[in-house]
Amino acid sequence: MADYRNILVAVDFSDVSAAALKVAVDISKRLGAQLKVLHVVQPQPVPMPLEGSAIYMDEVQTWQLEEAEKSLDLFIQQHIAPADVAVKKVRAGVAAAEISRAATDIGADLIVMGTHGRSGLRHLLMGSIAESVLRVAPVPVLCVRS
Repeated sequence: MADYRNILVAVDFSDVSAAALKVAVDISKRLGAQLKVLHVVQPQPVPMPLEGSAIYMDEVQTWQLEEAEKSLDLFIQQHIAPADVAVKKVRAGVAAAEISRAATDIGADLIVMGTHGRSGLRHLLMGSIAESVLRVAPVPVLCVRS
């Protein structure tokens, strides 16, 4: 069996990612691995400003990251014991790419994430971050479906 010492769990604050978080905690405890939790803030389309107004994109992104960090803390507290988490991180960017990049950066041996299990037209329209991560991840990916 592979030696899983660093487990990265990617969460999006959904019920499915809460289930993935719980599975990741269980695996990390059984294997004596460190659990690292990641949330990715994806770029949001911003309407063009009206003449005479200004949007400070850096300030908007900073605010989004700060809010995401608060939400991540709350999400962890609601679903697991915060002491089970070795590292928590928020990043901005395209989710699949950032999850894969984070796995490399932190030396993850395994990525755990939830999947909504969409199929058909819903899958075609909404896509699947889990599927994208499976395609580009540098390490094994465990998808949890609830």
